Amino acid sequence: MNTRFLETFLRVASLGSFRAAAQQLNVSQATVSSRISSLETEFSAQLFDREHHEVRLTAAGTLMLEKAQRVIAAEASLRETMSIVTVGAGRVRLGLVSSVVHTWLGELISEIATAFPKLELELTVEPTNSLASQFERGALDLLITTDETQAEMVSTMPLPPLQLAWFTSEALAASLPSGVLTIPDIADLPLITFTRKSRPYLSTLELFNAHHLRPPVLHCVTSLAAIVRLTERGLGVATLPCGSDLESRTLVRLNLEAQLPDLPLYCTWHQTSDAELYRAISELAVACAKAHGVATAL
Repeated sequence: MNTRFLETFLRVASLGSFRAAAQQLNVSQATVSSRISSLETEFSAQLFDREHHEVRLTAAGTLMLEKAQRVIAAEASLRETMSIVTVGAGRVRLGLVSSVVHTWLGELISEIATAFPKLELELTVEPTNSLASQFERGALDLLITTDETQAEMVSTMPLPPLQLAWFTSEALAASLPSGVLTIPDIADLPLITFTRKSRPYLSTLELFNAHHLRPPVLHCVTSLAAIVRLTERGLGVATLPCGSDLESRTLVRLNLEAQLPDLPLYCTWHQTSDAELYRAISELAVACAKAHGVATAL
């Protein structure tokens, strides 16, 4: 079946005239008639009632109308998708938080390389606030951060969140009560978390405030790798994403009654001529984040 014939059918149905359709399609009226006849032969059904002055759809033509519109729309969508693959060359400046770097970034880069083999990535790893400022200045094309950006000419796509948990060293874990722990059980220990005013930082304070407690020491660290190293040295209890590639056998996940909220993630991009490419990369990020979440839950 030739989709051009379906386009011709839709044009005739819309205009109610073979002649008008021929003019819009820049073909002869005979060509339009031939295409419609071919469709009628292929489907063994008369699509138009030609006995009246105005061309009208038959019952069969009415049934075909919606289906034909879907086929044409699907073809247009396919062409748009494949055009993204074709034009997916050049460079994308991607800003992302370290939690993504140490969980599913490797899988995302692999997927991008498969889908867009000619595309170069320039990665910037910093806290969300810093990345947002660079994005606003036009220094970054695409973000994967913990905050949703709402602005003109900007699109945002939510990603599956990262699960957070409490971790500490084997030595510190051995000093804690057995069984399910509470906030008071760790209230005398230093805490190690993300940057000040980050979501994990604020969530940690909220959980302690709910027990009318305050951590004696609260280290705020930009680097996830640094958080892990400090925790391995027994310098406190840390909030870390589950399934991180930095997890080691010397880290112990604490069974704490007070669960940390999941860390939300968002892809954000500018509505430029490359917006469809950024959307395609964001959809790959959704798939990678989802797969990581499933693997972590096992």
